[in-house]
Amino acid sequence: MADASLRTVEVHSQPFSFAGRPLLLSIINDITPGRLSDQGLWHYQSLLEAQVADRVQAANAARQREQTLLIVGLLLQAGVIVLLIFNIRRRKRLERAHDALTRAVSEERQRLVDILWGTGAGTWEWILDTGHMRVNSQWASLVGRAPETLAGLTESQFRDFIHPDDLARYLAARRRHLDGESPAYECDLRVRAGSGDWIWVMDRGRVVARDTHGYPLRMAGTWLEITGKKQYEDKLRLAASVFTHAREAIMITAVDGTIVEVNDAFCRITGFDRDDVLGRTPKVLSSGRHDEDFYALMWQALNEKGHWEGEVWNRRKDGELYAEMLTISAVRDNHGNAPYFVALFSDITDQKQHQRELEQYAHYDMLTGLPNRLLLSDRLRQAMALALRRGHRLAVAYLDLDGFKAVNDTHGHAAGDEVLTLLSARFRLALREGDTIARLGGDEFVALLVDPGEPAAMQTILQRLLDAAAAPLEWKGLQLQVSASVGVVYFPQSTPVDPDALIQLADEAMYRAKMSGKNRFYIAPAATT
Repeated sequence: MADASLRTVEVHSQPFSFAGRPLLLSIINDITPGRLSDQGLWHYQSLLEAQVADRVQAANAARQREQTLLIVGLLLQAGVIVLLIFNIRRRKRLERAHDALTRAVSEERQRLVDILWGTGAGTWEWILDTGHMRVNSQWASLVGRAPETLAGLTESQFRDFIHPDDLARYLAARRRHLDGESPAYECDLRVRAGSGDWIWVMDRGRVVARDTHGYPLRMAGTWLEITGKKQYEDKLRLAASVFTHAREAIMITAVDGTIVEVNDAFCRITGFDRDDVLGRTPKVLSSGRHDEDFYALMWQALNEKGHWEGEVWNRRKDGELYAEMLTISAVRDNHGNAPYFVALFSDITDQKQHQRELEQYAHYDMLTGLPNRLLLSDRLRQAMALALRRGHRLAVAYLDLDGFKAVNDTHGHAAGDEVLTLLSARFRLALREGDTIARLGGDEFVALLVDPGEPAAMQTILQRLLDAAAAPLEWKGLQLQVSASVGVVYFPQSTPVDPDALIQLADEAMYRAKMSGKNRFYIAPAATT
């Protein structure tokens, strides 16, 4: 107001239009007196409203606290429930894990039992402070005893099953382990089986419990029968001894021909050291005397029959040729394959030389080196058969020296031997290739003339023999002179004859020549018919 006082008024306004202009009509009423009377009421109302607001605020705060407590309680309850659920699940997991572990332990125990049963191993346990032993049924079976009879078995009774010759070795090996000198105990022993026989077992064990001072309390182990293994090892040792000390050479090759092992005799016979040939092939011994067909037939026999045997010429390290009697055998596995071959051979060079000497003694004249009567008969028999088969003729000439006895009587047997030797060489040169000159003994010779040809050709050969015999001989500065009488028969004869009969006919013809004046030949008339 103008006096700067404040009045409470009530205003009512209404817009309207006048002379085209928008105007606002306001009516103002002074309500100060009434308002003053209401202020007291408003004051109390304000106080009441403030109290109500405080009460409402307090109630809201209380309700908020209750809600908070309720929420906290619910959260705690939920946490407890979650914890309970977690603990329940954890317990179930632990129970499942425990069950699984129990099953695993049970399965492992059963697996070990099955393994021990499958291997046939007997188990033993030694309680050192009491001296008692515990064994399983497999152990009892090894010694042929019922398990119930071994209850209360003592260590000394345990030792009674061991062979007396093995007991000291057993105790020494066990003591070394008990004293900590070996990580485990192991010993192969002979033990008495239920049958009364001694069987081999492999005894293995170790200390499984010690006291705080390290003293052994308990020891456990197994027995595993190895009788078959020991027998096999004995066979291997025997085979190795035979391989090493055999007089025959032994060579083992792989399927590709590579040499994988040789013995001492191989080195002695061939001159090669073991390291010289390992990894190489048998071609290192090749002499070159056998062609590819020879080795092809050898391999054919090996592939078809699994073995081959025969004589082979090979070469030593120093280049010397030698003969060997060779046997090759395939070593087959369980599938029938042959991964290895074993060659066994001996040096037969001296034997073959001796054989040649025996053949020489049996078939050749020792003085002149000419075939003897035995070899002549064999060659004559073959020549007669061939002549009959081919329709050819052959001739047998029987030679007897004239004047040879006088040489022996005058100059001695040494001069006579020299005459025989020199004449033998001349007779060889007088004959054709394929003919044979043999000495029957003394001063008698026989010539086998294969397919002598026409009579003129035959006579030429006979004349060469006469000339060879009659030519002068020199011995120790002396000139010696002999000649020959020759009787000849042809084959086939008009009647069947054998070699000896044919020679006899030639001998008779020779006497005809000698009776006719010597130093000549006589052809039996019957041979020309």
